[in-house]
This record gives sequence, structure tokens and C-alpha cells, in this order.
Amino acid sequence: MANAGNLRQFSLAEILRLIGDGLRRGRLVVERGGLRADLYCDNGYLLHVWRNGPAQPIAQRWLNSRFMTPPQVAQVGAIANADPMQLSDADFVQFATENNIISLDQVNEWAMSDAVDLLTVLLSWRDGDYRFEDGITAPSHRLRRPLPIPAVLGLAMQRISPVQAAQTPIDVTLNDVLDFADLDPTDPQPVQLTRDQWRVLTMVDGEKTLAVIAQDLANTTNTPISDQQRYLLELRRNEENVLRVAAELIADGIAVVCGRGDRLA
Repeated sequence: MANAGNLRQFSLAEILRLIGDGLRRGRLVVERGGLRADLYCDNGYLLHVWRNGPAQPIAQRWLNSRFMTPPQVAQVGAIANADPMQLSDADFVQFATENNIISLDQVNEWAMSDAVDLLTVLLSWRDGDYRFEDGITAPSHRLRRPLPIPAVLGLAMQRISPVQAAQTPIDVTLNDVLDFADLDPTDPQPVQLTRDQWRVLTMVDGEKTLAVIAQDLANTTNTPISDQQRYLLELRRNEENVLRVAAELIADGIAVVCGRGDRLA
């Protein structure tokens, strides 16, 4: 993964997996048009997410979402002897949790939900620019809760999958064989592929099943077959990814199912 690029070449899911697997520390900035999101990562965790727009103190956000009640917010202000809306997010949360107004578990649940909400939107972007800035940490006055990147990404993907399935009801199995679709040479719209789509498409030949393609991709990771547990996990990840990408390619009119392995044998 390059430190900067476009989501047409690398999907956001793949970028986050590489950041998490590489235990990298820094800020991932994702932009499209006038929209921007900052994702602060550290050692396989997502510490803080931020989206552009009018900045609201966390006390106001929690009131708006009914995560906290007005009496609870007022109680935090009374303990801090300050206007709760003027407290930094970190201070507000510290006063609230140390005085048992809310629990750390509740804060973690809210942080997870907030991160998943943002990722659900970002993962729907097929275009947009990204850059990863090494060493940039979230400001200390913001709420920072370590959330495992795979967990956040997994929950966001679960939310997206039903929507994608409703839009493109395509049943693809690992036993299917793909071939290139006939594209209209007069179509002025260029074919745009994500990096995941490109990796799969380069292995499409009208003969290999998706299972074989997934196995070939797993073998390129240099995970030793002798380490059976790691290899099987890598193979499973590639099978899931190949099925998702195959459905995308078919939905976009780039590939078609030309048969099944048992029929071609």
C-alpha cells in the first residue's frame, strides 16, 4: 500500500487491514469532494475517528443521541464546577466515568458504534483520495478509545453487505468460473477497478474456479503451508474476498459466470 492514493486502486477495507496488520501508527485521511474523515490508528487499533463539519463537544453529541440525559450532563458540570459544554471531550468523559455517571464499557460501546457509523459511509465510496501520515496522533483533548481494527471493520462490513446484496442480488460460489464480459468499445465511461478487483481479474481465464483463484492468492502471501492454522486463516480470508469481488465484477458488467468447475471437468 502506498502512503497516498485513490480508493479506485486500494479499497478502504484493504488499506485498514494493511495498517492494522503492519501495526502502524498515524492518521489515515480519506477525502472525497468536500467531505473528509480522519482515522487515528496505533498498533492495530483505531483510537479516534473524526469527520469534518461543525465541531460539537461530546456532551452535546451524547445529548443529541440520547446516550446521556440532561440531568447526567448537568451532574458532570456540577462535579467539574464548569459548563459541561466547555469541557474537553477527554475531561468530560473522565469526570463522567470516575464518578460512575456512565461506565467505561458504555463509553467503549459508544465509541465502537460511532466508528462503525463512519466506516459504513466511507466503505461505500468507490472513489476518493487517501493518505496515511505516519506518527500523527489524535489530539489529547479528544476521546481516545482503542478499538481493534478487525472488529470495527467487520461490523461495518456486516452493515454494508445487506445493502449491497439488495442492490446486486448475485449468487456466486467458489465453484463458479468467471470470464471477461463483452464491453461496449464506444462506452465513454472508463472501466475503474479497485486493487482487490484487479488482483482477482488478472487471474480470470475462463477455466479457474474462484476456489482456485483464492488459493493462488493465498499462496502469494508467503504464508507457509506447513503452518496449517495460519495458512487456513489466510485461505479463508481470500475466499471471502474473492466471492465479494466476483459479485462486484459481475454487477459492474466486467465479468460473467461462464460455468462451474464440476461441469468443466
